[in-house]
Amino acid sequence: MICPLYALISLEEEEKIGKEVLQEVSKNLTLINDPEAIAYVNLLGETLARRGITFSPFKFRFYIIKDKTFNAFSVPGGYIFLNTGLFDFLESEDELAGIMAHEMSHNLARHVAKRIENIKRMQIATTAATLAAIFLGGGEAGQIVGITGTALAQTKLLAYSRMDEEEADRMGFEIVTKAGFNPEAMVRIFQKLSRESTFSIELNYRYLLTHPLPPERMNYLQNLSEKLIPYSKGDTYALSNDPVYFKRLKKRIIAYEEEPSDLILTLKNRLSEDRDPWLKYELALALMQGRFFVEAENYMKEAITELPPKPYFELDLAELYYQRGLYDKARNILKRLEFTGEGLAKILELKRKYLLARALSELGDLKGSYSLFKELEEENLLRQDPYFYYYFGLLCARLDNLGESHFYFGKYYENRGDFKTALYHYKKSLPFLKKNSKMYLEAKSKVEAGEKGARN
Repeated sequence: MICPLYALISLEEEEKIGKEVLQEVSKNLTLINDPEAIAYVNLLGETLARRGITFSPFKFRFYIIKDKTFNAFSVPGGYIFLNTGLFDFLESEDELAGIMAHEMSHNLARHVAKRIENIKRMQIATTAATLAAIFLGGGEAGQIVGITGTALAQTKLLAYSRMDEEEADRMGFEIVTKAGFNPEAMVRIFQKLSRESTFSIELNYRYLLTHPLPPERMNYLQNLSEKLIPYSKGDTYALSNDPVYFKRLKKRIIAYEEEPSDLILTLKNRLSEDRDPWLKYELALALMQGRFFVEAENYMKEAITELPPKPYFELDLAELYYQRGLYDKARNILKRLEFTGEGLAKILELKRKYLLARALSELGDLKGSYSLFKELEEENLLRQDPYFYYYFGLLCARLDNLGESHFYFGKYYENRGDFKTALYHYKKSLPFLKKNSKMYLEAKSKVEAGEKGARN
């Protein structure tokens, strides 16, 4: 793997910029609160990094934004954001891996960092809000963050050059190939991007402004692909090894895009003409989000009998029972299931444990719940999910464990990008934690770093 190119701004500055953009995005937009989806994209990122990258100065973190735009972007420090709208066009895990590898390559090559350095030389102030607005685009999400004339003026200064994009393509191809995914899938997804975004520059100030796809670049992508396709045997699903699972996860993520009432109406109209079990599954998810639990259960059970016999659909039913308040029914399903192994099994077991931990908490088994939360924390796949730490903090408060409660609330606010409130909770945790314990030292380190940053 090609070593990262070094920009003039430091890695510490890049991390600071990434955190600030996360804060802007979290403050103004909705980050998807689905532990399975969060674990999946982060494990997929870990797989790409572990198998496909020789060295990285970044610890990549992946987030999913509720937004219909076909968009993904990375900011300095290894922070990578995927829109729910991206999943509308994805047909396989390999296509998603291609998009993610491309964004990881922009980070490794430090393309944005070098452009920020150029802007600093010109003495133009670049705020986190400006960066977030530029990458989100001029549609609804960009307007929510607050795209301004200044941001628009800086677009050409921050936009990737053709050389940047070709380098990210080349590095991305190398990453997905080494990681065991089909490189041809990366070409397919960028071809879709090119078709779907024909008028994006003129109308919506979307993804193409930072990811130009002129014919010359498509030819370059095709040439790269043709060198590797003789070794390709189709999409590999190198993480999940299960196309049905990817389709299910895609349906779950897309369900977050629409208001439940609108989606329910749309799906019922479609079902009147087509009794596809996947439509029934989508409708069950929409009904569950709209809190129409009885109807959701009927459609979910019907879909499960018609879809391929996969145990992860039982997890969906358990989740429905949990949300409906039937905690004992959820617990019974979750205790019956068990997933062992790596890859997909690791994600499914994580979801099973998470749902079971919350069900046990509601049923009054606080110690059993705490034990499962601890196991999940050690597995570290939910470190980007703020709500994991929120529920863990609540549980610790119920157990009168104030040190851990404040610590996990600190984690919650840090993941939400609210570093001021996170710092408050980390400080509050210290008197209750055992000195020199791992948790105490981590909280102390975060307090010291926060106070140093405030002074600077």
